[in-house]
Amino acid sequence: MTILVTGGTGTLGNHVVPLLRAAGRDLRVLSRTPRAGVDGIEFVTGDLLRGEGVEAAVAGVDTILHLAGGPKGDDVATRNLVDAAAGARHIVYIGVIAAENLPLGYFRAKADSERAIIDSGLPHTI
Repeated sequence: MTILVTGGTGTLGNHVVPLLRAAGRDLRVLSRTPRAGVDGIEFVTGDLLRGEGVEAAVAGVDTILHLAGGPKGDDVATRNLVDAAAGARHIVYIGVIAAENLPLGYFRAKADSERAIIDSGLPHTI
């Protein structure tokens, strides 16, 4: 079982990826910057905001751990991901509790990301 990790080279991903590898999981990490693979980790180049490389990243994975995020565009990036993820068995997303109730753009985008995952019909954990 291969797990795709978006944001695997970011702040949260730098903590999660080593733990998954230590647990013996095979990983594919989506990165905007080309990187050489290392033991048990395949890097795929792509950009969630632009929708580039996403289909290749999700091809053949069972689980998607969606950790990628930023100050703008999380909703667009998540929609691009779920649009390409039809064959995945499960998607896990790091959401924000009560994001839909907070009147700031970042939290609206987080809430819209959560909604995109829910509406996708994919089995999910938020």
